[in-house]
Amino acid sequence: MNSHSSAEAAALARYVQATRAVSAAFDATRHEPELDADGRTVALALQRLDSALLELDTSQRSLDAILSRAGGH
Repeated sequence: MNSHSSAEAAALARYVQATRAVSAAFDATRHEPELDADGRTVALALQRLDSALLELDTSQRSLDAILSRAGGH
């Protein structure tokens, strides 16, 4: 496996992991959590979802860039 294939595999693995994290974070927001007096449980679930979505976007851009370079060769 050459270094380019390794980069593709790593980028794809990161993307798959990010997709799973978004799914788990979204599921956490759909449950009826026990609310703290100030709503911290909901806020933390939404913050986790925001972070997971950002990582998904970043990993998708990285994967797209690697695949575009591979297509250019």
